[in-house]
Amino acid sequence: MAENKKVLLSLRNVSVKFNVRGRILTAIRNVSLDIFENESIAIVGESGSGKSVLTKTFAGMLDSNGFIPEGSIIFSDDELSITKVKLTPARRRILAYANNMLNKLSPLERGAEEYKQILAKEAEIKHKKSLSVAEEEQYAADLKQLRDSMVDTNNYVQTLDKHNAEDQQEIARCQQKLTELSEKEKALIAKRDETIKSRAAAYAADASHAKDEQALAELKARREQKIAQEDKPGNPCGLSDATLERNKILAYEILLSIGRYPLTSQVKFLGTLKKAFRDAMLAGEDLRSVAVLNRIFQTCVFYVEYRSFDEANQVVNGYAIIDCAHVKYTNDWQQIRGCRIATVFQDPMTSLNPVITIGKQIMTVILKHQKCSQAEARKRTIEIMGKVGIPDPETRFDDYPFQYSGGMRQRIVIAIALSCQPKILICDEPTTALDVTIQAQIIRLIKDLQHELGFTTVYITHDLGVVANVAERVAVLYAGQIVELGTVEDIFYDPKHPYTWALLSSLPQLTDKGTDLFSIPGTPPSLYNKIVGDAFAPRNQYAMAIDLKEEPPMIQVSDTHYAKTWLLDPRAPKTEAPKNIQNLHEKMVRIYGDFEEDE
Repeated sequence: MAENKKVLLSLRNVSVKFNVRGRILTAIRNVSLDIFENESIAIVGESGSGKSVLTKTFAGMLDSNGFIPEGSIIFSDDELSITKVKLTPARRRILAYANNMLNKLSPLERGAEEYKQILAKEAEIKHKKSLSVAEEEQYAADLKQLRDSMVDTNNYVQTLDKHNAEDQQEIARCQQKLTELSEKEKALIAKRDETIKSRAAAYAADASHAKDEQALAELKARREQKIAQEDKPGNPCGLSDATLERNKILAYEILLSIGRYPLTSQVKFLGTLKKAFRDAMLAGEDLRSVAVLNRIFQTCVFYVEYRSFDEANQVVNGYAIIDCAHVKYTNDWQQIRGCRIATVFQDPMTSLNPVITIGKQIMTVILKHQKCSQAEARKRTIEIMGKVGIPDPETRFDDYPFQYSGGMRQRIVIAIALSCQPKILICDEPTTALDVTIQAQIIRLIKDLQHELGFTTVYITHDLGVVANVAERVAVLYAGQIVELGTVEDIFYDPKHPYTWALLSSLPQLTDKGTDLFSIPGTPPSLYNKIVGDAFAPRNQYAMAIDLKEEPPMIQVSDTHYAKTWLLDPRAPKTEAPKNIQNLHEKMVRIYGDFEEDE
């Protein structure tokens, strides 16, 4: 599949955190995943495993307290990514400013090696008269532990009833504990300050102080001398022809990246990019590397790679590398969310506005994302209503949501999501709120529309029965990580991770008559805490000692199949899947039919 299909969305080492009442919750941990064009992929796991958060991340729908501290989510869409900027007089001035700015900064690259040595020497001096790196880390960990304990105690007090006698005693105990924690915090800070003061005095009196200062001064002088040297006398800032040509292309890329924004934003972005380029040049980074440039531009916009310059029409052509994890500007998200990535939520009643007609709700989306008249938008609305199976759509255009059944409302939610012909349709438990007889109709409808319109479907579900009917590939999530990834056949017929074994064992359809239903023991780990080893280890009857100490690597089973478990390590004892899920093929065919697409 990977060989024949284009990667539409690529996640690389993505983490997602939430700030919850002063504490940090890590919902997604270092997830990497490629989603292909025109495929169906299911993301499965228990409630709280991170399924919805993961898809909200690349759809730009995280709550306001959520953030992406690391990782990239690259959206590859030629229609959206191709960028053209016409050289108006105002844009020529921006281009000239950017080129001049880069030329003036470029001499800094000559002293990059000395700059690194200066930073290292300054760090060495700092730790001689302060705390070592290990001591700083220990201090930060101890301080965090104290403050987390204070927040937890405070939160607990809020749950108590101050009018209840027993709770009053508990409140008094907690207040005493808070006082003790506060005193410990003050003592820890005072101890650190006293240690720094003592070491600074000792360093000032030591003979090595003068030697360190002299070495630092010599490095700075050597750096300034290198910066003053010219690569090619007579050129702007004495730069070589190769550097001048590179800066010319970078200036085009700056224009392409900021040219679609209002003038006030462009001025702000230029200031941010100037600092980012300066830091990169100081460190001697390779400004021809796409990875380096992507990181520089992500400080304010997404990076647009220069492709060509049309001299006849005075147009600069580029290709945007759209990193969803770093899209900050509202108008950029409006080009992606709804237009290129759309979502169908599980409860159709809360997804629709009860006081606006069905037709108008679909039309609003079309008018926002597509350039068309009211008459054309109405025509497209009626057409999409017909596609999702609304009988007599022209007559029912002015109906309100309350006049529709649950299944019909879900069809309208699907129509809204598909009205702008997105590349990716996220289906977040789309059948959970529906009657069982309607669920099959909605699943069949989504599959038929995918074949007709050619979009990628991402299903979020905890129901492996649904997965068997809709997916080509499956990603199994646990505690914010993908623990197994493969084709639907890989996951059902040859699962490798104990968590996948447990999920399959929990399927009522696979349980023999007269036997107890299987349930996974224990509970998922708290995502507030740092997870050591394999997150599933405390609930895993096959866990080994290493599972409690070290996180397992993602191990490749086949070209399409990966699992994150130490059981696949050659040194691990041979362990087979539980008997009740061995040789599942016949059972699965009997229950769900063959996984092959219907002809």
